[in-house]
Amino acid sequence: MMMATQEEIDAARRQIERLRDQHANDVIALVRLVDGGALKGQAGDRLIADLRAWDKGFKDFLERALSVLDSLKPADPSKGAATR
Repeated sequence: MMMATQEEIDAARRQIERLRDQHANDVIALVRLVDGGALKGQAGDRLIADLRAWDKGFKDFLERALSVLDSLKPADPSKGAATR
């Protein structure tokens, strides 16, 4: 069984947090574009609804990933590096 070091856990957390921030910025930009009139009518309404659903799903996924990281116990550094 491979055990992650605290450094690996911290690096994964930073990457997930970067993905979460980038995702939020991208979704906000798309919603503003559609709300600004780039796509009108039912198609625009459907796209906004899809974006909101995708946004919620992705945020939930990232929160679960962070929860998994929180539950990990790092490998004991005194016992050597993680096996790969």
